[in-house]
Amino acid sequence: MSKSPKISVVITVYNGESYLKTTILSVLNQDFKDIEILMIDDGSKDNSVEVIKDLMVKDNRIILNRNDKNRGMLYTKIKGILLAKGKYILLLDEDDIYCQRDAFSTLYKESEKNNLDILNFNIRSSTPIIETVFYNKSKKSSPIIFQPELSQIMFKRSPNGTIISNGGMLTNLFIKRNILVKVIKEIDEKYLNEKMNYHDDFMIYFLLTRNAYNFQKIDRLFYIILKGWNTTNEKVKFRIQEKMRNAKYMRCNSHLNFIEFTLNKTKDNFFDKKYAFYFLSKWFLDYWCRNFSQTFDKAINISRQFLRSKYIKDFDKKKIKLFLKEINYSQTNN
Repeated sequence: MSKSPKISVVITVYNGESYLKTTILSVLNQDFKDIEILMIDDGSKDNSVEVIKDLMVKDNRIILNRNDKNRGMLYTKIKGILLAKGKYILLLDEDDIYCQRDAFSTLYKESEKNNLDILNFNIRSSTPIIETVFYNKSKKSSPIIFQPELSQIMFKRSPNGTIISNGGMLTNLFIKRNILVKVIKEIDEKYLNEKMNYHDDFMIYFLLTRNAYNFQKIDRLFYIILKGWNTTNEKVKFRIQEKMRNAKYMRCNSHLNFIEFTLNKTKDNFFDKKYAFYFLSKWFLDYWCRNFSQTFDKAINISRQFLRSKYIKDFDKKKIKLFLKEINYSQTNN
């Protein structure tokens, strides 16, 4: 392995022994070999580390780094990014795969040719059985998007002006490392200490759209999210059950962290603040999190921040006030 590989693949791991070998092999089998594979283990309690060590013996491009305890996805992902040495970074989830051998070589060639900060590619959800039906021969690329249009690709407007989320995943992005390092330094340390396991991608993606110079999409399917792992396997079943414990609290807490984050990081204008309000409305004003008492205090505090903003319209403020009234009613009747 070279001291400065062209590509760093960062794989975050937590109790993934049932998937890891397949996932890592999908990287090792790439036709592009100048890579490093950074395995960042977030305090796994199963045999994930042993699986990684077995593969390390066979390939010195695999590097293992372990957290001192379970820190959450955001902390672990950022740690991997900071350790990476490649010119470009790919972020891979522990239970998904790259389904084409020319993925890395194509992404590297296209990014170098057009000096891209971000190259987007296609993904799909599937069963673990990879068949030729998933192969996409098209190599067409979309036009390159530059700032300030790039800052708006995470969202889109419907014909009536409503804002709709239009992105947020990192696993289908080929990103220049210097851009990623720049954006993660904008994430407040308090979010790293709250064990965020949801919307970590949204935070980083949001900042990428505001810090990168250009963005392009290539019409190639390179990544498969492997839905449908064999849930009769006891180890897989245990991992799913463990993931669901406290999931509602963790998800609502992560929602609020991201809402607060976007409120503080968006520009001071009506359209940009509407982005942040979209998430408050989607996840709390109109969604099940509004009834989750463990996040009431944080929800009240963040909602009041919205009310103080001169960029939030009166109609939306009425909606927030009604939400706060309902929360206070719930608190007094619990």
